[in-house]
Amino acid sequence: MCPRKNKDFYTEEELWEIKEQWLEDKKRIDQDMEGMYLRDIDVAYIKYLANKNLQVLFKHAVKLYWDGLVHPDYFLYKEEQEYVARAYREIKTNGYYNRSKKEEKRVRARLGIAVKRYTYRLFKKK
Repeated sequence: MCPRKNKDFYTEEELWEIKEQWLEDKKRIDQDMEGMYLRDIDVAYIKYLANKNLQVLFKHAVKLYWDGLVHPDYFLYKEEQEYVARAYREIKTNGYYNRSKKEEKRVRARLGIAVKRYTYRLFKKK
């Protein structure tokens, strides 16, 4: 019998492959976009992440990081600040957020709600 692959977690081999590919892509993007704004470089990273879940998570994290933490245009709740900072740092460093796919989806949904809340406030009629 072959061992069952747990669909809720990345295997060690998957994590290693994701990280190696990410470091290659990140190095190439950094060289190509040298001298550009850091936020633009972060946006360019999005399409090179391993899967759609990570792409959406990093997209939300970049938006909230630059608009909520660096240039505080948005008010973020304390736990959202922690999620944003950790997601931004982990994905930029490793190419993945967490070993658990469920945790990635949970944090992605939480950050998506924050982005939706601030987009609504930006465009709502007064």
